[in-house]
Amino acid sequence: MADVTGTLHHKFGDKTYALRLTMAGLARLQGRHGLDLGGLLSGKFDSADGGNAPALIPPFAIMIDVVAVALEKGERMSAEDAADLADDMLTQDRGLCGAVMQAAFPTPATSGNGKASKVKP
Repeated sequence: MADVTGTLHHKFGDKTYALRLTMAGLARLQGRHGLDLGGLLSGKFDSADGGNAPALIPPFAIMIDVVAVALEKGERMSAEDAADLADDMLTQDRGLCGAVMQAAFPTPATSGNGKASKVKP
């Protein structure tokens, strides 16, 4: 489950971890894997054909790196420890990378108070 800061709370083993992918984390990932993060940002690996065709498989190194960078920020852990834990987490749940990306780009809330009512004279 993600909160308003874009942090995803993920249970693994007997602990719940905070995974937070911020703009700085995304910038680091872009520096390593290109502006599109190897196709993750453009949806290259989303299910094709309205979900009927199988999705392409994203590069595992990028998936591990996304989760590791989110763990570094969310849990304040070293890059080496984060990469090791990210590997274990993704082995258990391959959808975790997508969930971290979704949390980093939450759907914006509608602003304002709605339509104003007309004042009757």
